[in-house]
Amino acid sequence: MPKIDDLNSFLQRSPFHQWLNCKITDFSIETGAITILFLPRPELQRSPATDAPHGGVLAAFVDIAAHAALHAQTDRAMPTIDLRVDYLRPGQFPITACATPQRVGKSIGTVDVQMKSADGQQCVLGRVVFLTRAS
Repeated sequence: MPKIDDLNSFLQRSPFHQWLNCKITDFSIETGAITILFLPRPELQRSPATDAPHGGVLAAFVDIAAHAALHAQTDRAMPTIDLRVDYLRPGQFPITACATPQRVGKSIGTVDVQMKSADGQQCVLGRVVFLTRAS
C-alpha cells in the first residue's frame, strides 16, 4: 500500500489540485479511506461576504477525494462516470473530506465521500463511480 507522501505526489501532479491547495492528511490501509484537507482561497468562496465555498467547488472536492481513494487501491488514474453530491448545509473552510471505497471492481469502482466544515459539522455527502477497467 502507498504512503501518504506518495499519494500526495500523485495528487499534486494536477495543476488544478496544486491551485486548490489540497493535501492528503490520512490514509487507512484497513478501510482504504483517505482524508483530504481543502484550505481556503478567496476565489472559491460563494460570495465575498462569507467564507463558505461555492457548491461547484465542493462537487470538485468530492470528485478529487474519491479519485484519490481509488487511486490508492489501483495505482492508476481513471475517469469519473457518475457523480452525486448532496449538500446538507453551507460548508466553512477549511473543509475535510473523507473518501471510503465501497467497491473496487475490475470495471467499476464506487467511493462514498463525507465532508465536514471547520466546525466539525457534516456539510456534504457524495458518491462517485469510476471506470476502473484498464484501457
